[in-house]
Amino acid sequence: MRQHHVHRTAVRLTGVLAVIVAAVGAIATSTPAPAAEGRPSAARSASPVWASGNGVLALDWGDLDRTPEAARGDVVVMQSWEYPRIPELRRKHPGITILMYKDASAVVKEAESVTGRFPAGMGYDWVAANHPSWFLRDRSGRMLEWSDWRGLYPMDIADDGYQQTWSRNVLTELRQHRWDGVMMDDVLTILSHPTVDARVSTQVPDDAAQYAATGSFLAHVTPQIRSAGFLAVPNVSLEWDNWKRALGDWTRYVSGWENEHFTNWPGQDGRFSGADWRWKLDAARWLAARRVPLLAVTYGPAGDRVGQTYHRATWLLSWNGRTGASVYVPDEHEASHWLPTATRSIGRPLGPAVEAADGTWTRRFSRGVVAVNPTTTARPVALRGSYTRGERRVRGVRLAPTTAAILDIR
Repeated sequence: MRQHHVHRTAVRLTGVLAVIVAAVGAIATSTPAPAAEGRPSAARSASPVWASGNGVLALDWGDLDRTPEAARGDVVVMQSWEYPRIPELRRKHPGITILMYKDASAVVKEAESVTGRFPAGMGYDWVAANHPSWFLRDRSGRMLEWSDWRGLYPMDIADDGYQQTWSRNVLTELRQHRWDGVMMDDVLTILSHPTVDARVSTQVPDDAAQYAATGSFLAHVTPQIRSAGFLAVPNVSLEWDNWKRALGDWTRYVSGWENEHFTNWPGQDGRFSGADWRWKLDAARWLAARRVPLLAVTYGPAGDRVGQTYHRATWLLSWNGRTGASVYVPDEHEASHWLPTATRSIGRPLGPAVEAADGTWTRRFSRGVVAVNPTTTARPVALRGSYTRGERRVRGVRLAPTTAAILDIR
């Protein structure tokens, strides 16, 4: 059964808009903007090499203040108004990839900032004043608003004018500072966001129309981003029954992908198991085999080490050692986004992941091994060699349902 539970990376934004607008104004008046740098190296538009397989998604105000280790990862995704942090991030990690967050499919209803920087490709007020036809509307002419994230209004992303304006505005911001590219949120394969009063738009009335609209947007927008020398990394809302089609149709347009809910639905008990877990792994392996970067994102409590290990170990089963990153986003606003369990490194993969007859998986690395039990039954897992688990040397582990272990060679 298809699940329509979607957690957006911009969601917390709507609760702190007043703080953000004030903070953006403070940055604009207190921090001089670097001079525009012109066209960047075309190498930025190629698939980057992310050697540690770790990243940080920091979209709320204060996330980066609470995460001084952010530069230790391969990639950081942050809001456009955080550009004053770019020089320090690059000083700490010259090879880091820094992506600007922008929503592709909606605008946020907020006070217009004096800087003109928004979490989308344009501002709500500007669209309302200049192109109101871009708002999705029902047969009665009423605008659609997402009910899971109030204050976000979906756009007609297949409209040529919308596509051109989105590209132009985002490229203008990318060129002003040393960004590597853009993470494009809400790239939808189906109508996965419920709407206020269950309104249905005339422009995008069903899943097939949404798929076609998204395909049009990617085909026209991402080549412009990439030809300008920047990375285009959409956050795509894949489903168990459409991931092969979507990745097969659209991967040619992009520099990489982000996909959320890698090992669980946030706010719900339990982690993915069985077929739900398997298709996520298969999608990650499909991309890894083609050296297409994937940001695999999981949300959960900062103290949930079991969930973090399951997320990280599942990602490591798919990792090709060169592209992509696992990203764990803590639920708590006050938490650091660099958590030791979620970012654990055991070196480079020494071979492919191996599935046992009982449904468990293992994979050896240069400094350790991962073992994953995605079944609903506790399983013993034999390891080829001796590894350290806590203070003990072990040659096997017993894993509870939907748990994993990451062990060192010492």
